[in-house]
Amino acid sequence: MGRRLPLFSPTGVSLVETMVALVVIVAGLAVLRHAFPTHLAMGQQALEQVQATLLGKNQLEQLRLRGFPALATTRFATTPEPFVDSQQQVVESHFRWQAEVYHEAEDLLAVHVRVVWPWPAQRHQVRLATYVSRH
Repeated sequence: MGRRLPLFSPTGVSLVETMVALVVIVAGLAVLRHAFPTHLAMGQQALEQVQATLLGKNQLEQLRLRGFPALATTRFATTPEPFVDSQQQVVESHFRWQAEVYHEAEDLLAVHVRVVWPWPAQRHQVRLATYVSRH
């Protein structure tokens, strides 16, 4: 059999070995430093997407509950509006919504809600839709 090298040198670790190990550790930490903010930003964007979807679904449901006659005659704002609660207080100023109603048939309306954020930059949006019938 061949000669085996000992795991530990009786003279210790050389300066070159120490420098190589240090370079490997620093390179690994640099990669982690750049990856961490990216993952935080992705998590924040996912959270905002969920918030926008929930706010939009709630607004869409409120519009649907108004009923066919009210939706058929209502004129909605052409620019996104802030979300408000039952006391007309702004709920979340970061998000805005806009609704559009289309007559699909004589007894059928298509209701579309668009949620945009951040306001006023409007870099992101979620679109939701439902149908409301006369009967």
